[in-house]
Amino acid sequence: MERSLSPTLEQLQQELVQQVIELYRTYLGYQLQQISCHIVDKTVTILAEDSITRLEQFLGENQQTDLALQVRSNLLKFLEPHLQSLIERAIGVPVVDVICNSTFETGRTSIVALLDSAPNVSGLDTERRVKQRLKSDSNPDSDR
Repeated sequence: MERSLSPTLEQLQQELVQQVIELYRTYLGYQLQQISCHIVDKTVTILAEDSITRLEQFLGENQQTDLALQVRSNLLKFLEPHLQSLIERAIGVPVVDVICNSTFETGRTSIVALLDSAPNVSGLDTERRVKQRLKSDSNPDSDR
C-alpha cells in the first residue's frame, strides 16, 4: 500500500525544479527559464541555464567582471542553506552537503546535493534494481 503513496522519480524531480524556480524568483527576483533535475541514488543534480541575474550581467558588461563574480559567489553562498532546506523538505531525506557553482561565461549554475540516503521513490527503486541486476549479470562470480 505504501508504495502507491510514494512519488515517482519524475514527480520528485519536477517538484524540485518548481521549488528552485520559486526560490530564485522569491529571493533574487529572477525567473529561471531552463532548469533540469536528476536524482540518482543519493545524489541530486540541478542544472539551471541562463541563471546569471541582470545585476551580474550589467556589472560584467561594464568591465566589473571581478565584482560580478564576487556577487555571484555571495549569492550562491546565500542560497545554499535555502536549497538544502527545500531539498530536504521535498525529498524527506537529510542533505549531507550542497555544492553550488556557476560559470559566468555560459550563464549556467549547477547544484549538487549529496543525500544521507537514497529517497524512497518508486522510480528510484526500479532504477536501483536494474543497476544491481546489470552489475550481477556482468560479474559471474558475484553472489546471486
